[in-house]
Amino acid sequence: MCIKNFRKYILCIYALFANVILYAQQIDALKIKTSAKENPTATFRCRVPHQYNQSSKVKYRLLIYFGGRNTTGEHEVKNPTWTNWCDKNGVFLVVPSYKNDNYWEPQKWSGKALLEAIAQLKKKYPNICDDKLLFYGYSAGAQCSNLFPAWIPTKTRAYVSHACGVFHKPSDKMKGVAGLLTCGDADRQRMVINNRFRAAYRNLGVNILWKSFPNHPHDVPQGSTYLAQEFLEFYHKLYANDLDKSVPKPRENLKPLLVGDDQDGVVYPIDSPAAKQIYEEDRVFFFSKELADAWVKSAAMP
Repeated sequence: MCIKNFRKYILCIYALFANVILYAQQIDALKIKTSAKENPTATFRCRVPHQYNQSSKVKYRLLIYFGGRNTTGEHEVKNPTWTNWCDKNGVFLVVPSYKNDNYWEPQKWSGKALLEAIAQLKKKYPNICDDKLLFYGYSAGAQCSNLFPAWIPTKTRAYVSHACGVFHKPSDKMKGVAGLLTCGDADRQRMVINNRFRAAYRNLGVNILWKSFPNHPHDVPQGSTYLAQEFLEFYHKLYANDLDKSVPKPRENLKPLLVGDDQDGVVYPIDSPAAKQIYEEDRVFFFSKELADAWVKSAAMP
């Protein structure tokens, strides 16, 4: 290799590593002191979207991501499946690292710690939107993504709970919060609990989007992640007014347009004869065609 080409090679390698270092610096680790015995200091890893502009007048939304039980958040905050989604949508990714102490119960200590972390993050990034949050969680994290929104419903835009085993008490206060539940049907105990929770909300006249995944135990099917992201993106974009007050408030359909059969993954017009044949516990109502299409597509995924 000639000296000229060698220099070009070195410059290219330098540029590559410089970009990697710059990109790595977009993750802030916030330390919050708590009163919990096993969590004297809780770490919140906050990933800044790649195209973040500190001068932007349009605010940036936050996705609070809860991984499995006692996760440190180090893997989740770098998971390309979610970091790519956050970059695409201009969303900050916030991953708490709680450990035991019933951390899924926000009223005890973990909720206060999260709000303090968000307040600290806002000092550094003033143009984040510190309310109308998005939540996602799996397993013990799903308990968080279900209980935290009920603790702060006015600060929540939408939540997703996958393979959840502990739920909040259904309340009218959650009528303005979009929710999605998913679970593998081989995760039998959690399936039963999910169905009870959905039934309780049906009695309150609140629709929660639902999808089970055949033959999946306590894992995360590809289809569940796809549907979760489509769901969160739908409400993130629908309520762009949360981030930019010059955007008109949306008009959501008040009546369902379509109904899905969770057993076969097929969607029908709401007034069709086929829709009336679906068992009540298997009915999934859709107020938008976009979410119905995503639901059908997720059913065909592994």
